[in-house]
Amino acid sequence: MSCESPGHQYPCWEFLDCSGEVPQSRSGHTCALHKNRYLYIFGGFDGSNCFDDLYVLDLEARQWRKIEAGGDRPSGRASHSAVTDELAGVMYIFGGSGSHFGYTNKRDLCEFCFETECWRVLSNPVEDTPSARYGQSMVAYQEGLYVWGGTHGTNYPTDMHRFDLCSKQWDCVMTSGDLPCGRYRHQAMVREDLMYIVGGSGINRYGDVFTFHFGTNVWRKLVCSGTDLSDGRYAHSAVLRDGYMYLYGGNDGVRHDDLQQLDLETRVWSRVVVHGQCPPGRDFHAAVLRRGSMVIFGGSNGMRRHNDVFEFHMAPKIPSCTLPTDMEALLEQAQLDEATQLSCDVFLAAEDGEMLSSQGVYCHSHVLLVRCPRLYQAVIEHRAVLEQRHAHQQVVMAAAASGDLVAANNAGMLTDCGIVGTLVTPRTAAVAAGEETLDSLLRAVGNGTPSNADSGGVDGGAGPGNVIAGAGQAAGSRRLLPPPGWSASRPHGQCTWVPVDASAAILTHLVRFLYAETNRFGRLGADQLYRLFLLAHHLDIPRLAALCRRQINVCLGLDNVLPLLRASARDGPMAQAVQDACKHYFLANYNQCTELRECEALDPKLLCELMRLHNSRTVAATSSGGCTSQPRPAASGGVTSSGPPSTLSPMTPAPATRVDESISKTLTLSLRDPMVDIPPPTLNEDLRRLLDESIMPDFEVVVQDEVIHTHRFVLVARSRYFASCILTSGMVEAQAGRLVIPPSSAMTADAFRALVRFMYAGDAILGSLAPDIAMYLVDAASFYGLTNHRLKHFCELCVKDSFNEAHVLQLFEASSRLSVEAVRAMALDFIVANFQTVCRQPALESLDKHLLIEIIKGLADKLPPQPVSAGGGTHNLEPRTAS
Repeated sequence: MSCESPGHQYPCWEFLDCSGEVPQSRSGHTCALHKNRYLYIFGGFDGSNCFDDLYVLDLEARQWRKIEAGGDRPSGRASHSAVTDELAGVMYIFGGSGSHFGYTNKRDLCEFCFETECWRVLSNPVEDTPSARYGQSMVAYQEGLYVWGGTHGTNYPTDMHRFDLCSKQWDCVMTSGDLPCGRYRHQAMVREDLMYIVGGSGINRYGDVFTFHFGTNVWRKLVCSGTDLSDGRYAHSAVLRDGYMYLYGGNDGVRHDDLQQLDLETRVWSRVVVHGQCPPGRDFHAAVLRRGSMVIFGGSNGMRRHNDVFEFHMAPKIPSCTLPTDMEALLEQAQLDEATQLSCDVFLAAEDGEMLSSQGVYCHSHVLLVRCPRLYQAVIEHRAVLEQRHAHQQVVMAAAASGDLVAANNAGMLTDCGIVGTLVTPRTAAVAAGEETLDSLLRAVGNGTPSNADSGGVDGGAGPGNVIAGAGQAAGSRRLLPPPGWSASRPHGQCTWVPVDASAAILTHLVRFLYAETNRFGRLGADQLYRLFLLAHHLDIPRLAALCRRQINVCLGLDNVLPLLRASARDGPMAQAVQDACKHYFLANYNQCTELRECEALDPKLLCELMRLHNSRTVAATSSGGCTSQPRPAASGGVTSSGPPSTLSPMTPAPATRVDESISKTLTLSLRDPMVDIPPPTLNEDLRRLLDESIMPDFEVVVQDEVIHTHRFVLVARSRYFASCILTSGMVEAQAGRLVIPPSSAMTADAFRALVRFMYAGDAILGSLAPDIAMYLVDAASFYGLTNHRLKHFCELCVKDSFNEAHVLQLFEASSRLSVEAVRAMALDFIVANFQTVCRQPALESLDKHLLIEIIKGLADKLPPQPVSAGGGTHNLEPRTAS
């Protein structure tokens, strides 16, 4: 059954017929969704044993794959918890039980990286906080994981625990309000600052709903009405979307196949009338929210377990916006395809230490201009120096050719002095310009940064104090010019070679973010993340800097905290946030950190500060009457032995005993959660600015004698039609930088401007489409080879919404004349469906004969056959009136 078949009604269920390495049937497993496309299944129970395997389903290709994961794979389990951290690109697994439920309970917390497909253990406490359990819920909020409920097998704890992803420590959360009864196999979801829990089973079965506020730690019971859930429901699935909670299946003594909906504003439950074939009733399945749908996998019907996949569509499926993925695909293609490299005008060459790498990134200066003006300015200045050097070489060659050896020698001496062609040294800036140049602009990483030769990177590694490689170095110590023959050996005569003081991995991540605003931090070590953070901060890319800072926070461990602490302390105010996070981790794991040999290399002042902070924390923890947590053993990023009281949880009440004011202030700073505020993405707005302000256009499209200025790289990234025209060197358009749309095509200048705006800014035009424009764009997605039919979808909605009895005939005639087949078909369907009123419009009389025949044929297909009279004639086909 396909949910996208013509005339299908919504909401509806769709069975996903998947192939590949299909998992065994199971129940009690978990599902996690990555990038709204990849469904990860871990663990579960087959009636005898618990699984420790991991599968991923590509929901677009509907293909299963078994993952042979590396690292410390969790043991087999069921009724555990799983949650995805999309910013970090990981999945967290907590607790559960082996096949002897109640006797093989677990309390370990494991992390799976989607990019590297490796496991690591974050925490496995030997102490009973949190206690080993199964059937609990776990949700992610900011930089914490919240665990509540579950069972030990015979009892049902109601304590709340929070795992700090930055300190790798568990905190007991003191809560108040309407505490729910203990239960297991309930469901928990997060919306803004609230966690919702629904259902579950303990001493009784429950069908109630509670909220927990993360800011106040207050529980509140929601009084709901509507569909009777008095018999309770457990082992169900539930998701939140647009102010509604959707609950499917579960057990109240019977395994259900119904779908319930709770309006969170009115607090009224109702049963959803669903079209299509519902999945068989089940419990102990798992579900995730995917855009406008809920995907479920597996479960048990009491007689057998399942390995099927169903998707509940709450509304018609809308193709996703592909602007970021199109831009990323362009960048990746440019690194591999020589034809695509023709559209690039910059090659950023990576440099590691003193060695210039042959690796680098082909890119487009327009992207740098609107996404990272500081890097663009560096490129422009370097390009100017290269041009100056080239011009100077021409002078030398001309002088030598004319026999003027004195002039040639003088010109060569200028080059040797570094005045021409170096761009790089402070001496050059002072001597040649006497003003701020590229080198002085990029030299300081931040105010207060020491001028040590090893500053700027972790453990003395090269930092991003100078974007252009070699800036601040003696002339000739690093090569600022492309290797000999570089231009001749590559198909890009217009591509400027620019060395950048960053490794290939860091440079690739930087440029990928500029193109697609995506991050893949899984393969970067802590030192690389730190250097990328500094580079993003220095180049004024706030979102990337914030993402790097958060990733550093969550990847802190005993193996990297001291090198990062030394580097961040050395790099001054720019790295203060990283330094605070390192201190936060150090103090939370004080005994383990002080036992590390690297601790001896810390600056004495910094070490004394950490000791004072630790003493202050100990005093505060001793005098506090709130819930405190002890250091927890952990693998990898966590600690491995017990010690004195750890950090006071930010959730707990303030200490009752007054502490010295200066100590209290310092303590407050040390206890501050290193939460990171992530700025919103700006890719759409930045690219739209290129179009709106007509910034350095390099390609023209002529429609109805009007010239529309565009940029090659956008057209290549977003349209296969234009990519073919622009990247094929033999095409006239590629050589002239101009394309003329034939007058015979079904396109107007206004419609093409709207198409171009969609290619630049994604969804920016969808809310303001006019029907007369949308009519021309319905077929544009297919003709111009856009990635998917998102534009067509919204244009069809716009046109359909504009249909009425008074104007549909004109639209039918115009779309037929212009050969806009999609609009013509929609108009014909509307005419046939509303013929009783449309037939009375005066415009019907002026329609061409062949159009009238089309309408008659449409009526013949839609209307029931007319009975034949006794005399051989037929009944009158004139529509009946309302009277």
